Amino acid sequence: MIPGAPGTYASVATTLLFYAAYRISFRIAPELHVSVLCLVTFLGTLASAETSRNCGHEDPQFIVIDEIAGQLLTFFLLPVSLLNLVLGTALFRIIDIWKPFPIRKLEPLGNGVGIMADDLMAGVYANLILQLINWAANQ
Repeated sequence: MIPGAPGTYASVATTLLFYAAYRISFRIAPELHVSVLCLVTFLGTLASAETSRNCGHEDPQFIVIDEIAGQLLTFFLLPVSLLNLVLGTALFRIIDIWKPFPIRKLEPLGNGVGIMADDLMAGVYANLILQLINWAANQ
């Protein structure tokens, strides 16, 4: 409910929490990452559907669980570094706002699925770009 850019705030907060979890354990097991991502996506879909139905808007700006899921997907199977965290957050937000094909086509899906799906696809795009950047940097 912070005015301004709630999606960006949620992405930055997710990045900071992801980094804090990494620093506490010095690694993030892929199994845990997938489990958290699935839980956030499942609960986010249910909560988004109910909230959007109750407020009468298809994708209200104050729902940010979709940004959390997309941002988590952005960092999947990538080394945790300052460059990846900053680039991942920026790439995810740019792609989420720009919505290149076919992301915009996912928005109309009903029952909270569209709310979550477009951000998850933005996370896939951001992750793939970061994977390529990391691969190229190691060549």
